[in-house]
Amino acid sequence: MSKERKRSRSRSRSRDKKEKKKRRHSTSSSDSSRSPDRFQAKLDNERAERKKQKKLEKQRLKDKETPEEKRARRLAKKEKKKKDKKEKESEGYLPPTLSYTNLNNPFNDNKLTETFVWGKKLESEGRNTVSHKTLEKEARKRVQKNVREMEDFKRARDARIAAREDRDMIQRDLDRRAHGDWDSKERQFQLEQVKVRTKLRIEQNRAKPIDLLSRYITYGEDSKADDEDEFELQHPATYVLNLGIEEYEDLIEDIKVYRSLDETKSPEFWKDVRCIIDDELKKLKADSSRSEIHNSVQAEVLKMFKGSNLTELLELESGITSRINNPGPGVDVAYWEAVLEQLKVHIAKTRLKQLHQSKIQLKLKLIRDENERQIGTSGQVTKAPKIMRMEDTEEIETTIRRKVNIAEFENDDLDEQELELKWRSLAPEQLEFVTLELYERGGYSPVYLKKTENMPGIEILEEDADRDNLLAIRQRNRKNNANDSLIENVDSKLLTIAKQGMEGDESMFSVEAPIDTQTLLWSDKYRPRKPTYLNRVQTGFDWNKYNQTHYDMDNPPPKIVQGYKFNIFYPDLLDKRETPSFSVTPCDDKDFAIIRFKSGPPYEDIAFKVVNREWEVSHKNGYKSQFQNGVFQLWFQFKKYRYRR
Repeated sequence: MSKERKRSRSRSRSRDKKEKKKRRHSTSSSDSSRSPDRFQAKLDNERAERKKQKKLEKQRLKDKETPEEKRARRLAKKEKKKKDKKEKESEGYLPPTLSYTNLNNPFNDNKLTETFVWGKKLESEGRNTVSHKTLEKEARKRVQKNVREMEDFKRARDARIAAREDRDMIQRDLDRRAHGDWDSKERQFQLEQVKVRTKLRIEQNRAKPIDLLSRYITYGEDSKADDEDEFELQHPATYVLNLGIEEYEDLIEDIKVYRSLDETKSPEFWKDVRCIIDDELKKLKADSSRSEIHNSVQAEVLKMFKGSNLTELLELESGITSRINNPGPGVDVAYWEAVLEQLKVHIAKTRLKQLHQSKIQLKLKLIRDENERQIGTSGQVTKAPKIMRMEDTEEIETTIRRKVNIAEFENDDLDEQELELKWRSLAPEQLEFVTLELYERGGYSPVYLKKTENMPGIEILEEDADRDNLLAIRQRNRKNNANDSLIENVDSKLLTIAKQGMEGDESMFSVEAPIDTQTLLWSDKYRPRKPTYLNRVQTGFDWNKYNQTHYDMDNPPPKIVQGYKFNIFYPDLLDKRETPSFSVTPCDDKDFAIIRFKSGPPYEDIAFKVVNREWEVSHKNGYKSQFQNGVFQLWFQFKKYRYRR
């Protein structure tokens, strides 16, 4: 104890000497410098005084502790230093960016922060004597190097991504500037394609109601069209009447597609057509709701609408709507809703009737303009004044007829050229009127002409010869009528047999392939003719791996031909024992082939162009080749190829 006290006294004396020395130095420096920074010096003195008091307090506690307490304090301090050192080394081994610990890491390694020592490798390299501390330093350096490289790679990757995004943004901006009206061009292109498909279906005599409606509403819009007057203008309501439920549903979808491509064009027309379609569809559906208007009251409702113009009907509609929205006591809302529904249909029909009248006037105007264009400047016909708008088409046509001066066509002073120009300048309605009028004025008898005045190419018949010829034609027609009725009866039965098993994914197939002219020995006895046929082509989707990847049921792949069904009618074969046959020959195009059907007299061979693929010849897959009841049937489907590794 005495030695300890001496040591503590000596330490306290040495500390007092140091403090006195510091105070002398500080006072001397402050007195010599006389700097104005006295406030900072005062703060430093206060900090030093607090530090000194803290140190003295700590020293007093050390002086009072027992040797056992002192030993325990020093051991704890030593353990703390070791622990801090180890934590510092572990933190250096794994950088903080990884945030891995022995308990939380994706490798489930509870010794992740410890250095792995590969003893066998060190022994093979002759480094088994290297200390563990050196191995830890090498591992730490290696890990830090890998982390730095990883961060460099990450920064480079982020830089590449940022550069690519900048390039994409610049490219999108350039594309937006270059193709600013791409959407409108795409819609215009789709609309043109719809018009082309409509034109093709009309030319091939397989027009759908949407084709006839679109042709009707676009009539007269293109002044350069050459075929404006090549079809008869009919009321648009006639195109949507007497259809089936499926046809009405398909027509509704076609109208939606047409309106989505061109929303600003004739919206009122398509709205009226849709109203009529909904009304007809409701009449056809058996499960439709019962009408609130009884049949006995239906006539009175229609009589209430009859004779009213469009303005009056619209006023009546607004009145019924207000009555439904604000019903009073005793008002049958269901009845008035049914009346309003019928009124909307009547308004649609009235509006379509007015549109049809304007289309007829436009057609008459185009006919007159065409006639005037053909006459040219040398024509002598005076232009008819512009026809005013009328309610009824018959009044328009009557007005046109009245504009013709019949006396000009009876003028004998006109030469042939002037008279021909006058005839050519007439519209069809005017031509009919003038012809009938001249015929009536002539006493229902033609004008007597001399043989020298006869037009070239007209044969003059004697009365007796013409009568005998007429009697012979009548007798021949009487014989043919009986045969025709028998043939029609047989053909109807054959068509019924051929139409059996008609499926939804099949369509008519009537494209014949040209074949060489045949020299038939029996042509002097029986008239050779082509057999009648009713063919079908089966189409569908091929859900192969590619189509399954790139398409779905909402966006299906293009349909492909999956098979054919040929039904060839031979009801009048001379040799019933000779069965018709077929043969398949290659075509110029390797994707197609020619299938030729042969039979005996009086039928000629007939050929069709089909897809050139391998057939399924098993009856389980629908193959049929038979001749029964005068019908030769050849049904087949193509093989489906599946990818196999």
